[in-house]
Amino acid sequence: MGVLRLAFWVQLCLSLTIMPVLAEVKVDKYSVDIAATARIFAEEESLAIDDSYRFGPGLEIEANAEGDIGDTGYKLRLFGSWDKQDGERRYADIRQASLHWRRDQLSLNLGVSTFFWGVSESLNIVNVLNQADLRQAIDGKEKMGQTFASLGLRFDNGELSIFYLPTFREREFPERPSFGLPISDRALFESSNRGGDVALRGHFYAGDLETGIGYFRGTRRAPLLVRPSPSATMLTPFYIETENFLLDTLYLLGDTTLKLEAKTGRELEQGFFAANVGLEHPIYSLPDSMQDLSLIAEYLIDDRDEQAETLGQNDLFVGLRASFGDTGDSEFRGVISYDFDSHGNYLDLGLEHRLSDYFRIETRAFLFLNVGRSDTWLYPVRDEDFIEFKLHYSF
Repeated sequence: MGVLRLAFWVQLCLSLTIMPVLAEVKVDKYSVDIAATARIFAEEESLAIDDSYRFGPGLEIEANAEGDIGDTGYKLRLFGSWDKQDGERRYADIRQASLHWRRDQLSLNLGVSTFFWGVSESLNIVNVLNQADLRQAIDGKEKMGQTFASLGLRFDNGELSIFYLPTFREREFPERPSFGLPISDRALFESSNRGGDVALRGHFYAGDLETGIGYFRGTRRAPLLVRPSPSATMLTPFYIETENFLLDTLYLLGDTTLKLEAKTGRELEQGFFAANVGLEHPIYSLPDSMQDLSLIAEYLIDDRDEQAETLGQNDLFVGLRASFGDTGDSEFRGVISYDFDSHGNYLDLGLEHRLSDYFRIETRAFLFLNVGRSDTWLYPVRDEDFIEFKLHYSF
């Protein structure tokens, strides 16, 4: 009888509390994407792992939903990956699970999310809030979810936001492409106070000018990979504290788009400066089968040298982006880099083609070319050329 009475009270409490809330949950949009994947490496041997391989099949799934819970909006994005060969690529992540409340010009947001700051095509040096997911994209453009709370104030020509980031996520590395040596799971930190980072962001529009200004203080997402001793057989991630003043701006000059990302600040008790300046220009005299073609050129500089977050310390990136007007809605992107110091470069090629309303294929290739020992970024991955295929089913 006691069990029945307990069950009755549990049911009553659920009916009075949770059930009315659930009744107000509305799903405005949802989607699911399932992809069969395969990575093929040019070389079988890798110094960083014992059981090397060239072919790695896998599976990915992503689910998205957004809607309202009463007067509060929500967004949800869940991601999962499984790889037959690479144990580091078997994981799940909450990319986004956030609540959004807005009253007039004021907004309050909290939960988990991925943010994008920046305007450049090659590398976004001002996109500093989220940890990069190198298991999915070696260029760092894919991000893992970040816990946050933010308060925003909207104006007629922009918005000002303040962010609090209570937790810190370490960077996860795939087995391949490797970085020359295995990477230790025991990271080192400059500060024992991890998490509690703060950021500010202002985003404004004025005619043909779009500008973002920002500030970030906390643990840098990109670690330094160090060898604790000359005889060490593993690389150890070392996370340092950073303070960044950020700027990104985009200006339409006729048909040409001028872009700039820049930041300055302090790390390891030293000041630094980094920038990505470039342009994008469309070509209009095209074959009938081509809808759009844009040429891209960007130059990156970073005076932190080996302590830089990206490979763009004195590098030129040139490339193009094209879309084709066939029934498959094909898109192509190609970028090649050139390092003025080491003379090394890498080639990044991507192609996406829609087969039907539900199926599409995606291909991406990374080739590391003319890499010498003086190139501290590309030399460890000099033999890790690979191509990745994905067959997506979406509904």
